Amino acid sequence: MKQHFQRFSLLALLSSSLYFTACKEEITTPPVPDPAAAYGSGIFVVNEGPFQNGTGTITFINRTNAAVQQDVFQVANNRPLGNVAQSMASYQNTGMLVVNNAGKVEFVDLKDFKSTGVIENMALPSGIVVAGNTGKAYVTEWVSFTGNGRVAVIDIASKQVLRRITVGAFPNAVAWHNNRIFVANSNQNTVVEIDVQADTILRTHTVGDRPNGLVSVGNSLFVLCSGTPSWAGTETAGALAEIVGSQVSIRNFTAVTMHPNNLTLHPNGGSLLYQLTDGVHSLLPTASGSISPGTPVIARNFYHFSADPQGLLYGTDAKDFVSNGVVLRYERNFTLKDSLSVGIAPGSIHYR
Repeated sequence: MKQHFQRFSLLALLSSSLYFTACKEEITTPPVPDPAAAYGSGIFVVNEGPFQNGTGTITFINRTNAAVQQDVFQVANNRPLGNVAQSMASYQNTGMLVVNNAGKVEFVDLKDFKSTGVIENMALPSGIVVAGNTGKAYVTEWVSFTGNGRVAVIDIASKQVLRRITVGAFPNAVAWHNNRIFVANSNQNTVVEIDVQADTILRTHTVGDRPNGLVSVGNSLFVLCSGTPSWAGTETAGALAEIVGSQVSIRNFTAVTMHPNNLTLHPNGGSLLYQLTDGVHSLLPTASGSISPGTPVIARNFYHFSADPQGLLYGTDAKDFVSNGVVLRYERNFTLKDSLSVGIAPGSIHYR
């Protein structure tokens, strides 16, 4: 039952990201990776894995030469990571892997990707972010599919949960901004701001319906809200909220049928990128008024789309969710560079 609902929830939250184009990309054959190479710098693709059974995996991509190493956790530890792999973060030489259905956070040494410990009995963990140099990580936990979720505050060195903070329904996206933690309650219209000194809620910001993405730009935290889809009740349009201190301004999309997702900052830092059903669009953070998207800068849809702050744009295609997916890499001018084979259901990407 849990695994069945997991599939529904992931696809429902990202419903617009399932309209893949029918065109086929040629898969680039990458160079053979150096088996002795450390994982100190590069791209980690978190492959969710089969939804009904099986395990998630981690694919490592060398940023310099595009060498690909598949299932690096299994190779290093001789055991599967677990179902469903959800997200990843890193702090110094420690990697943290969030595994949703397995209810755990797995710690690895980034020199060799060997496990150094695990926090178990997590309640449907989802997103993770490191709070600057505090030595703490914050993990969103859905807890259930009907009530409030929470945030687990983790001491990275001891691999212990310090405390848990109750937030809203279905907390998913989490971000570090201006020395605070921000958590998007994706089944409501709020973003919770957490004081990392006391680990208590400082304030709750009202934004648009169903916030799903958080991006920090200077003093502004931009919050992408998908709006309520027609299948979930009265349909509402997507929105982009901007939080500055205690102030919130909201720009609505012009059409009620527009439900954006996959908010990211272009590596050049000058524009926000987001996705609609017709592809990836660009938006200036300084713009005002309602949002009326024009022609997409990339005319195709992705399961996940984000930008490497040090390099390229990355979009994942989960294909049929039972066979290996691909990562498509784009230059900063939005031209396709290449496509790399990864694991099953490639979801979030961690850039290190």
